[in-house]
Amino acid sequence: MGIPGLINAIGPGERISLSKLAITHLEQNARPIRIAVDISIWLFQVQSGRGGKNPELRTLFYRLLKVLSLPIHPLFVYDGPHKPPFKRGKAVSGSGTAPIITLSKRLVDLFKFPRHDAPGEAEAECARLQRAGVVDAVMSNDVDALMFGSSWTVMNFSKEGGSGTGAATHVTCYRMSNSQDQEHPPNVILDRSGMILFAMLSGGDYLPSGVTKCGSKLAAEIAKAGFGKDLIDIIDSDEPDLSSKLSEWRERLQDELDENISGYFQTKHKAVKIPETFPDPRILEFYARPVVSNDEEVEFLKRKLENAWDEEVDAMEIRKFAADAFEWNYRSGARKVVRLLAEPLISHRLRLQRPVMACHQNPSFESYTGFPMMQSIYKSRTSFSTDGLLEYQVDMVPIDVVGLDLEAEEPNPPLPLPESVTSEDEEEGQGQDSQEVVVQAVAQSRKRIRVAKPYNPYAPEKVWVFETLAVIGIPEVVKNWKREQAEYLSMSKKSTSRRATGTKKKGPLDPAMKSGSILKYGTLKKPKPEMDSFQKAPLLGVAAPTTSSN
Repeated sequence: MGIPGLINAIGPGERISLSKLAITHLEQNARPIRIAVDISIWLFQVQSGRGGKNPELRTLFYRLLKVLSLPIHPLFVYDGPHKPPFKRGKAVSGSGTAPIITLSKRLVDLFKFPRHDAPGEAEAECARLQRAGVVDAVMSNDVDALMFGSSWTVMNFSKEGGSGTGAATHVTCYRMSNSQDQEHPPNVILDRSGMILFAMLSGGDYLPSGVTKCGSKLAAEIAKAGFGKDLIDIIDSDEPDLSSKLSEWRERLQDELDENISGYFQTKHKAVKIPETFPDPRILEFYARPVVSNDEEVEFLKRKLENAWDEEVDAMEIRKFAADAFEWNYRSGARKVVRLLAEPLISHRLRLQRPVMACHQNPSFESYTGFPMMQSIYKSRTSFSTDGLLEYQVDMVPIDVVGLDLEAEEPNPPLPLPESVTSEDEEEGQGQDSQEVVVQAVAQSRKRIRVAKPYNPYAPEKVWVFETLAVIGIPEVVKNWKREQAEYLSMSKKSTSRRATGTKKKGPLDPAMKSGSILKYGTLKKPKPEMDSFQKAPLLGVAAPTTSSN
């Protein structure tokens, strides 16, 4: 769903990294930001995934890992059965039984994120929950979330130019005039009623054609003039003479278009004619009064969500799902799950002040390596992809964090022999290993082979965590680091001061002496290079005094 041109009419919004948005909210409110996610948009976007089994679901998997790594309380909202029966002139299905929807719900459940089935459209329900205070913001790439009344909407979750990564890092924030955030003033030019009128004039999902010859630029000028508010006030009044009120509204709008009496527009628009059937009551109802949860249902959901966030992720169940859905089988598939889950779980557990080491199903589970994790900070950094948030480098053992038992996994099968490789060596009884034959065959077929270092989940690994999460999860380690840095800085300053004192240049004996005055008392000459005795002899002979022969 969408309204062409509306994104240009409402303003540019504020571009910010999702990491900074989440961390800043945690610092200011002492809790993660709660976001209602219109997952229908996500499921549409991930269809661009390619390669392997279920690429679109795999893309969703990576997005969920990103959410897990940040202090975010997501609520994934799905479309319900009472959506409008058509969009863009085409009938739509109200069922949510498509394979991708069913699989995505299972995956969301495995990450222990709550989800909610809307009675109608997901974006309208997200806006309803945001206005009711169930969530702080709405995440959607559909501008309709704003039109449905969301006062804080984050859109366009995507990579940022210059971030040095191809992953999605930034979002664009839009805040309406009724936003309660005092530190971030509204940055959306139109109000909700203006957006509704804009959609009906220039065209949207329910009325693609709009009003003839009324483009998005003119529709924005009409909306800014207040005609949208007047229209919604008439509809909400429920007066018996509704048709006459709408007729008066149309006549006033047409007069302004014809003569531009009030100066709302840059020029007259006599070619634009508002139809007598405008606005269509049914279309207006879809926009102004979408099917959403009532007050009782919203309160029930709010109570349900009180203990729905921050549950411990079941790594073993996620591993089973990945094996089935993505064909990440055998020990190599399990290692991949460990590699992907370890770092997000570190951040998740630090925020919740939980043990970094996983609670294994076996009560006698201990660290595979005995390596003490996260006892030191090695360095700090800031990066463009997080808008300059301070991060600390700490260490972990991935297998200890995730807690999977790789020895229980089925070993990888041996590599198959290429068709071009014969078994002559085996026939001759040399007993050469088949894996070695494959390596030799590949080496002969390629001039250069790049061998990637195999991932070792048992080896200590350094990762980056946000300072805010480290302060919560490992406060003593952070204190030690800051003390060490302060001591190092102090010693560095003293050393610099001593060096500066030892090499301090003396000032002139007489400050009033002009440059070059010393030449009155003598001449400075450059010393001549040393000469050997052979060179000195002639000179000494010439300089010796002559004696008289008398």
